[in-house]
Amino acid sequence: MSKYDLSSIRLQVVEVGQDKVFMVTGGDAHIGAVATYYVDHDRLSGATFHVPGHKEQELCERLARKAAHQLKVTVTVIMGIHFDAVTRMQIDEIVQTAERLLDEHLLLKGQINE
Repeated sequence: MSKYDLSSIRLQVVEVGQDKVFMVTGGDAHIGAVATYYVDHDRLSGATFHVPGHKEQELCERLARKAAHQLKVTVTVIMGIHFDAVTRMQIDEIVQTAERLLDEHLLLKGQINE
């Protein structure tokens, strides 16, 4: 069981040459979705996969697309966040926290267009 705690949400970054892997976890960490995106001739391409029953797919894809677009490298986001019995408002806070963590990383690298 995992009690709701926004401070447990983490963004870890692994550099793979010029490419990046972002791991976004929180609560009972796991792999719920994986998205890989890259820029190909000024076009963003990629794919997203999720484990059945997990709901991170949409957010995972959105973060991967944003990071690949901003960084112009291949990006993989691995995501697994689980808290028991969360409300719609708490889900919105989780999404905002994950997005903020990515934005902070991109700002730190000087790679975000606001």
